[in-house]
Amino acid sequence: MKKFLITGTIVTLVLAGFVSLFASASPDGLESVLLTGCDTAEGEITGGACVLQAAGEHEIGGAFADYGMSFLDNEILGASLAGILGVLLTLGVATGLFWLLARGKKPAEENA
Repeated sequence: MKKFLITGTIVTLVLAGFVSLFASASPDGLESVLLTGCDTAEGEITGGACVLQAAGEHEIGGAFADYGMSFLDNEILGASLAGILGVLLTLGVATGLFWLLARGKKPAEENA
């Protein structure tokens, strides 16, 4: 079981850090729907009326805004690092939650 978990973690880190760089830059389904009714050029809204015009900047901002690292100038390194750190953060939170849930369960004592 331990070998399976380690292999899965390594595969996930490779996918997040390397393969994700080849993902399409085109808008996803939600963003496409929000752009309905707007004219766009090079990813910027140039006219029309759509829901996305009312959207502002990220209120919180943060290091992972726009699937990159805001403090790095290199987009490729930022996207790769954001993917890897996102996986590690998710794995850490999930492991902590599973540990807390499992800690509360005691094995049932057998009646002799």
